[in-house]
Amino acid sequence: MKQLLVIARNSCGWPNLTKLKNGQVLCTYFNAPSHGLIEGDLVCSISDKNGRNWKKLSVVAKKPKGGNRIHLAVGMAHNGDILCFSSGFFVKDEKIVGFSGHWLSRSRDRGKTWVSESNPVIPRGIESTIPFGRIIQFAPNLLAYSSYRLRGKDNRSETWMIVSENDGLTWTKKSRFGARDSNESTLCKLKSGQIIAASRTQSDHHVKLCELSKFGDRWRERGQLTLPMQHPADLTVLSDKCVLLTYGIRNRGMMGIGVRISIDAGKTWEAPWVIHQFGDLAKDIGYPSTVLLDKEGSLLTAFYTDFEPSIKKKPDSYRVLAKYWSLQDWLQPKIKLAIFDGKHLRL
Repeated sequence: MKQLLVIARNSCGWPNLTKLKNGQVLCTYFNAPSHGLIEGDLVCSISDKNGRNWKKLSVVAKKPKGGNRIHLAVGMAHNGDILCFSSGFFVKDEKIVGFSGHWLSRSRDRGKTWVSESNPVIPRGIESTIPFGRIIQFAPNLLAYSSYRLRGKDNRSETWMIVSENDGLTWTKKSRFGARDSNESTLCKLKSGQIIAASRTQSDHHVKLCELSKFGDRWRERGQLTLPMQHPADLTVLSDKCVLLTYGIRNRGMMGIGVRISIDAGKTWEAPWVIHQFGDLAKDIGYPSTVLLDKEGSLLTAFYTDFEPSIKKKPDSYRVLAKYWSLQDWLQPKIKLAIFDGKHLRL
């Protein structure tokens, strides 16, 4: 059984996975072979109920004239709608010449068709920010996503969590986190209801962990999760106390996809390991997104690369790939006993 499949060719990516209620997985991504410097749309592909047999499905956010849609935050509302916040740039001669707006796309038919709002109701000051990661459910009718902005000559970065109180119809609240050194951030709601975020820093591009207080009124930082140039990250809840971190390793000569696991709801983290390596010729990789496929710990991680050594035909072209792997194959016996009850996760 193949463990590495191609979701899309000639696509730079920023893939974002959403597991649907029927077991299928939706992957949303940028459909052009450039790191955002040419025109292109956000599109989606869909798998079967096992996360395999991918096929292209639809255009999520169509590019504006002379521009692209490249950044994204994706998730599901309580009513089953799939939501995608996106932004992008106007480009000319492979140079960025302007910001192309902060949009919201909505699908009511599991990604087959989408309706885009070029002026969604969001808090003032968020219109020129860049969405990233997942849209999460964290209470009845409450949704949230993160968005960031780079500011000033020193390239200072700011990140907000934006909240909807009516299941995604309007977005009226925001809270800033990351101590002005935070950009691409993935939100995650733990089984306890606690909200955490894995946030890329601008200073040396490591990932740090941020946590929202139980009363939802302030954020605090919980420490560094990766080394410099290892970013950005995704968080996947596996069970009551078990959280998975997947992230890009973008250090030259070490390009790969890294993983860490916490078995105490993010308080401490086990030593990292690497589930995929791209080799010395890769220059642009990563942005992993991971979903849990079953109770046995089978996982699907999507990412992109400009070089994949295991592909003989045109290894040096942009692709969005899907890696199928089992958590049980990577864990030390002590950790496996702590989170598995026989063959199944302790959910």
